[in-house]
Amino acid sequence: MKKIILFGLVLFLLSGCTVANFSNQQTETENASDQEVPASPTLEKLDPKIPIPNGLDVVNLFFNLINEHRIDEAVGMMSAQNTNNDSTKQAWGVHFNAIKSLSVIDIEPSNPDSWTASYQIYKATLEAYVSSDAANAPIPYYGWEDNPNIRWVALIKEGDFWKIDTLATSP
Repeated sequence: MKKIILFGLVLFLLSGCTVANFSNQQTETENASDQEVPASPTLEKLDPKIPIPNGLDVVNLFFNLINEHRIDEAVGMMSAQNTNNDSTKQAWGVHFNAIKSLSVIDIEPSNPDSWTASYQIYKATLEAYVSSDAANAPIPYYGWEDNPNIRWVALIKEGDFWKIDTLATSP
């Protein structure tokens, strides 16, 4: 449920709507009810369906969450395979916390002819800076090297949502 709310909130924010806009809209509607001017649409009249993020949106959001140090949310975007117990969640958290900054340069579909209704791969070109503390990680710097860094991101569909299934340095 928390994930659904997060995706809804992200899509709401990305749509350019703000709480202030809705507050202003509500105030205008209340003022208009005192007059004989047609009221602007209320929240009840808006389409209740929120589009589900596509694969490209999911990959972009995932890397942006890591850059913003919102690690729990980024780990929450990963597939059940990657987060099936607390130790794997913690391992991903340690890895992502070692990243000081992560900027998306480009994300493009990778071999879309091989995609299915529940599987997609994207090639992400990233600029990453990792803490020097990660030099002693099992894989030094968790595999992040001089920029740019390329990652192939495989997505799988779990329920109605795309989840990060694998992060790889080669296709």
